[in-house]
Amino acid sequence: MRLSLCFFMLILLPVATGVHAWLFCSENLPVLTEEAVARLKAAGVRDPVVDVRFFDIAVSGEAPDPPARQQALAALRTLVPLRLKPGAENIHVLATLSAKLDQNTLRLSGWLPDEAEINQARLLIADLRPDLVINTDGLHSAPEVRWPEGFKPPLTAGSVLLRPIIGALRVPAELHIHTKDDAIVLSGLLPDSALKEELVDTLAELAGARVVDPAALKASPHVLPAAFAKPELLAAFVNSFFSVPPPRAFDIQSDGIPHLEGIATRQMESTWLTLLRPVTGGAKVDAHFTLVPSLYHFPGYQVQSKLPPAMIDSVREALRGCVIVFDAGSARISPQEQTRLAILSSTLLAAGPRLGLVIGAHPDPAGVEKVEKNLGQTRAEAVMSFLVEQGLPAADVRAVVFDSVPAGSPAAPASPRSVELLIK
Repeated sequence: MRLSLCFFMLILLPVATGVHAWLFCSENLPVLTEEAVARLKAAGVRDPVVDVRFFDIAVSGEAPDPPARQQALAALRTLVPLRLKPGAENIHVLATLSAKLDQNTLRLSGWLPDEAEINQARLLIADLRPDLVINTDGLHSAPEVRWPEGFKPPLTAGSVLLRPIIGALRVPAELHIHTKDDAIVLSGLLPDSALKEELVDTLAELAGARVVDPAALKASPHVLPAAFAKPELLAAFVNSFFSVPPPRAFDIQSDGIPHLEGIATRQMESTWLTLLRPVTGGAKVDAHFTLVPSLYHFPGYQVQSKLPPAMIDSVREALRGCVIVFDAGSARISPQEQTRLAILSSTLLAAGPRLGLVIGAHPDPAGVEKVEKNLGQTRAEAVMSFLVEQGLPAADVRAVVFDSVPAGSPAAPASPRSVELLIK
């Protein structure tokens, strides 16, 4: 009897073990599998898969970052009686890269497989947008990070990770050139480095004692194309506009509307507008000029006379306020004005032939331009002839007609029917 009972128990034991295993697999394992999936999802793992082989499990999925991956694996290791098989931790972190622009600082964040790719991302963006400060404090690397499917390193400007960032960073072109104190300062963004070099070289030839400062002018292929960014044509305008004394400023942005400020004659204004027309396609120019009769009336004009400074100051004082006024429609010098010129001629003769004199007529802005210019030239030549008759050397004396200036303007002459004498 006892032997039969023992024999029966030996037969029943494996059956009971099998039933227990069957019950565990059919009732407990699904619950444990669901719990494992729930723990992975709670840690942020996307599309988690749990493969259960009795007590051993293998997992896969995508974690948002390495800390979340570690959190997920730690949660699984506490799920008894299941065991996480070594080498079966196929939870990956997909490489991510995002950016936030804060004024002139671009802050990068995300995860990449190694430090070299972080440096590559920074260099690529810095090359395209040299005007930005690239901050990579939020960008990290870890060995468990993998590239998106189909991606082949290294990073390039066209890579799937960088393309959206770079696309959002494309900026319109703009150019600003201002004279400031003893410097010509350039700033803005240009789509072509050759254009930048051409502008800097052009201004360097004109600068004289002034400093050309291009530090704030950046050039990058990431800058959007601009209609005004035309080599040679833009440089030709800049050469003309900044060849005259300061102050002056030139600003143009992607809308193509140039903004000009400074001192000018009417002839200069006309020349600059003509030079700008092919640059901007005929866009309306926003010009704010203080009009003066001639280059010699510029506040910053440097006389070309070779006389000693003391002699120049003496002649300037003698010429100050010396305006020869004519009757309307006449080019005849009145006896009173002849007397003034005769007294002045002694000072001019004492200066000698190195003086360099400009005799300029102010036309009447209210009259017919062509008539006024012809009459002005005749008046200037009449004054010149009188002084030459007094003994003034004619070698370095010019008789010209100044540009008309609207009445009431700061630089308008006291009388439009007059001739003014200035040192070259």
